[in-house]
Amino acid sequence: MSASNSELWRTLLEHRTKTSSTRFEELLTSAINIPDGIRAIASVSHQNLRDFLRKECERDSTFPAVLKDADFLGGSFARHTKVRPLDDIDIYIPLDGANLFYYMHGTVLPYRLLTDGMQWNPLLTPRWANGSFVSSAKVVNEFTSVLRRKFPQTKVKPSGQAVSVQMTYGETSESSGLGFDVVPCFSLVPQSGEGGSFYLIPDGGDQWIRTNPLRDAGIADVLQQNHNRNFRKVVKIVKYWNAEELDGKLNSYFIELAIARVLWDKAVKSEPVNPLSYGVALGFWGVQQAALLGSQDPWVPEAPKVRAGIILAGDLLQLKSATDLACAAWEDEKLGKLATAVAGWKRVFGDKFPD
Repeated sequence: MSASNSELWRTLLEHRTKTSSTRFEELLTSAINIPDGIRAIASVSHQNLRDFLRKECERDSTFPAVLKDADFLGGSFARHTKVRPLDDIDIYIPLDGANLFYYMHGTVLPYRLLTDGMQWNPLLTPRWANGSFVSSAKVVNEFTSVLRRKFPQTKVKPSGQAVSVQMTYGETSESSGLGFDVVPCFSLVPQSGEGGSFYLIPDGGDQWIRTNPLRDAGIADVLQQNHNRNFRKVVKIVKYWNAEELDGKLNSYFIELAIARVLWDKAVKSEPVNPLSYGVALGFWGVQQAALLGSQDPWVPEAPKVRAGIILAGDLLQLKSATDLACAAWEDEKLGKLATAVAGWKRVFGDKFPD
């Protein structure tokens, strides 16, 4: 057999033995995963932001102190479920809660705001508070002003629950480039030791709402471990489909939460999700079921419901079609009909799905 014929035969054998999961791994590498080099650049940038805000109270005694060793990254970047492009990273800045209490409807709730033991808290002054209540709107606006002074050549603006800091690195016609959402917040723990801890973040108006990004990260770690390291891959693949086929209409966190709940149920039943192609089909099914309801309960009690996004009836039909095709592709794969399965996945993801 000639060398050229041997190479052709080897290529044909590789094509026939390459599974759907192998093809998904190729798709992740070529079109979905954040390259390590960009993550490294982002790491330097967000560290500079965090260092600056930690030390601002030393330069300005009227600026609130940041809890020692308490700031952290949140969002999909921190959970390793972010897809290209890397255009936003959440930075949570827990403020010292000295002399503050958590009120709701005129009642002090049984939670303690963490503090490093400050004697006086500048958050109780008119710069940050309306009367005796710390204003989330004022906090966001003042953080915006301070960051604008630090980064005069950078786009810095209030953005609902956070301060948006938009860098120019990586800017293209399709992406705004590397950006950060700086989230001032408070860390709370129950006084009795019962119940979970959480963070209060701005609600985009002038109040505060509950969340806990660290709990999300912990759940992602558990699911990754219990499902053959497939959880994050499944989330990113479905998010990629949402961006490519639905123009990102589904809320990114909504997708992740829906998949996490389905895989959590599997973990409780000791049913590891493997191979990856099965996980993708299951992920589509979980997202479709959640989208039909329109919202999901969050992991943190009394936090706002997680909305699906601005999706119309036609979008739901497109999601159902993709789900049906994904589930059919997985069934074909189980029956050994690899070519049919690959053809089905191509109908879901288009020509970018590897041959």
